[in-house]
Amino acid sequence: HVGRGEIYGFVGKNGSGKSTTMKMLAGLMPPDAGEVRVLGRVMAPCEANPRMGTLIEAPGIYPNLSALDNMMVKALVLGVIDPRDACMDLLRAVGLDRAGKQRAKHFSMGMKQRLGVALALLGSPDILLLDEPMNGLDPEGVRDIRGLIVRLNRERGITVLISSHVLDQLERMCTVYGVIREGRMVAELTADEVEEACASCLVLRCA
Repeated sequence: HVGRGEIYGFVGKNGSGKSTTMKMLAGLMPPDAGEVRVLGRVMAPCEANPRMGTLIEAPGIYPNLSALDNMMVKALVLGVIDPRDACMDLLRAVGLDRAGKQRAKHFSMGMKQRLGVALALLGSPDILLLDEPMNGLDPEGVRDIRGLIVRLNRERGITVLISSHVLDQLERMCTVYGVIREGRMVAELTADEVEEACASCLVLRCA
């Protein structure tokens, strides 16, 4: 249950079902049972909600195009108004505005992940699904992406569902956590409850 305006951390070991769940939410594969409800509406199997931006597993990038050209292709498909300005605004937000005409196939893993986030943000979605977006990033890249997500949430009011198998990557960012194990949700906790459950300390008393 992801509330409007939350940054929801979806946590579980590799193979626990995070990507599968997010594919069902994004309409990329049908569920075997149950229903997906997005913004109050029950989604048909494999139906994509236009108010949801997604980055699941590897970003879909045309390797022979630049960052801007990759963005323009999707912007034109979506019918984004003033597409070039919108694309440059998002590339600045993710730190790729100076990539110039460099082809995406020459990008580092971190640059590809940043471009994937920018692509997910095209069309001003209300909800952002990010499946392990910090995979392959160095500590500085992790910090940058984390800062970007928090900024998007606070400044644009975007609801974020972000998965990871590393809880440390999500701390200082998420307001709520969901824990999945072997395909089943086992707990939903607030950030304070997670901190209390995971806390360990050494108490020193002196005269």
